[in-house]
Amino acid sequence: MSPYKRLPSGDQKPETRFSTDRRILVVDDYEDIRLFLVDGLRELGFLAYSASNGVEGLALLQEHSFSGIILDLEMPVMDGLTMLLHLQKESNAIPVIVMSADTTRSAMIKAIEAGAKDFLTKPIAYEILKYKCLRLFT
Repeated sequence: MSPYKRLPSGDQKPETRFSTDRRILVVDDYEDIRLFLVDGLRELGFLAYSASNGVEGLALLQEHSFSGIILDLEMPVMDGLTMLLHLQKESNAIPVIVMSADTTRSAMIKAIEAGAKDFLTKPIAYEILKYKCLRLFT
């Protein structure tokens, strides 16, 4: 059973509750994690988009402007570290929070060196997600 549960949504439609300058991109290959994060971000007042790998994430970055990115490090097709390196090469200043089930310092150090501003360890606690997103993306 997944530790990621969908958060209850408000009665209003998302389109009426969000400002377009508070867009967040969630990139993770697991759908339940993407849904958990998208729901959590919506509860915080963000408009959340999602992608299942770095290639899809980079494509969304070409179509929309974002206030922040939450990025998994380990994914098929294009992993999070490779996506971070693409962002760094393009001098993209969007704040990025990387996430991983790998709790070793080496993964965290590589991500910070590649431009990440913060790190989340899976499974993700909603209160920690809330604190980091409000601190970095507003």
